Amino acid sequence: MIGADLILMARRRAGLTQRELAERIECRQATIARWERGDRQASYEDVQAVAQACELQLDAHLAREDRSWWPQIAMQLDHGPLERVRRLTPPGAFDAVPVLEALANSGLSTIVLGEVAGALHGWPLVLGGGRVEVCAMGELSLEEREGVLVTVLPPGTAGFGDLARDADTVEIDGAEIRVAGLRDLLRIADASPNPDSRRQALAYQAVLDVQRAQLEASAADDRGDEEKIEAWLSRQTPVA
Repeated sequence: MIGADLILMARRRAGLTQRELAERIECRQATIARWERGDRQASYEDVQAVAQACELQLDAHLAREDRSWWPQIAMQLDHGPLERVRRLTPPGAFDAVPVLEALANSGLSTIVLGEVAGALHGWPLVLGGGRVEVCAMGELSLEEREGVLVTVLPPGTAGFGDLARDADTVEIDGAEIRVAGLRDLLRIADASPNPDSRRQALAYQAVLDVQRAQLEASAADDRGDEEKIEAWLSRQTPVA
């Protein structure tokens, strides 16, 4: 996880604006903005200062680098969002696609969370839940919809409005549904007491890492897309 992710997650978890955080650590608001965009690299000491200002503790540890998910994520990203969900749904298991289609056509204000959101973004984990988790804004009728789990205040967030600012839009049969952004999903997993959250956080982070690696490779390589993907995949650790 890079400093930009940690700073954004900490600030939003504390419910602070960039200006409020800047005042707490005595720097300019523009510095916070550059850190969060990745335009300026934040030092370890900078991230520590931000965490303390947000009344959080930075829990750092060393672990062996593991890129075993990268090839599978790269292949998932080569498909559309709904196809990614289908590819991660075991035979006979709960099918999230019809529920997503119904939500997209309902016109209700929802943001998809959890493992289905991870699948829509391209993570590698097989889906095992029986419902689609969403953050909703006041639509009580959602609670009666089969296959939908409503969460009003996801861990580490201030609710719908907090997540809406960075939510991605997925088109489904001419309609649209919003999906929580990867860094917000990572923030929720980081704050959640659920025992599966650590593994989910690693999967969200792996997708971010692959996306960044692909952007860097694309910017520095003038070969065609197919050649770049083949060359990139050949350098990754095979999935066991």
